[in-house]
Amino acid sequence: MDRPRMLVCEDAIGYRMLIRRWLEDADVDVVGEAPTWPEAERLASELQPDAVVADLWMPTLDIDALSRLRELAPEAAIVSLSGLSVEEAQRLVGETGVVDLFLSKRQPPAQIVDALRDFVRERMGAEQS
Repeated sequence: MDRPRMLVCEDAIGYRMLIRRWLEDADVDVVGEAPTWPEAERLASELQPDAVVADLWMPTLDIDALSRLRELAPEAAIVSLSGLSVEEAQRLVGETGVVDLFLSKRQPPAQIVDALRDFVRERMGAEQS
């Protein structure tokens, strides 16, 4: 199976660098990084990743931009990786139906990476069947 290709969208450079390192150590290709919603939209359209991993607050919540990510990269899984709890993030944007997986920065790094990698690989496998 191909390595998952992910776009990391996070405005905090230190956390963005950590996410990239964790994912690369877990055999994931990080194909791009975006610190803002407009950059996330541009890269999602250009790169067509398997997943877009997005902080909900870059630096503000923009549900329209989150929805545009789905339109610009329709095959990509949209993953929320937020400082909120999973339940809080689901309450905030869950009813939009845009986000495929909710993760919290409060979870241990290994748990975040394993859940993300496994979800995307499973999704990729389902699409190849």
